[in-house]
Amino acid sequence: MICGRIKKEGEETVSIKDELEVDIKRFFEQIENQDCNGKAETLRLLMDKYIHLTTTDYMMDKHDLDSIVSMAKNKFATKTFPVHLGDKKRKVYEAEQANLCIIESTVGWLNKKDCLKRLAKFDYREDR
Repeated sequence: MICGRIKKEGEETVSIKDELEVDIKRFFEQIENQDCNGKAETLRLLMDKYIHLTTTDYMMDKHDLDSIVSMAKNKFATKTFPVHLGDKKRKVYEAEQANLCIIESTVGWLNKKDCLKRLAKFDYREDR
């Protein structure tokens, strides 16, 4: 598998360009004996590792902040509390409710702007 390297103490830093060259060479070595699905997965891993090099930062402005705050206020007003999160059904207490709405709105906003590699969602569970 293609994966990142961890710099060990006393080891020189390898430039991204040099690391990319090594990973490309390793990619072609790995795909020789793989089926079509394996080749696609190996390519996907290589692309995921270096995708950050082709993306630019998203600079948030006052409009974005206002949007997140508005979403949080709407969630707080419409959400039925108490709620339970995760497979352990941990109850979200009153003191945490506003924070949950702000965090959930921020994650939702980041998902909407495609700022995250994977969609993040809260795992709400029924209280039983």
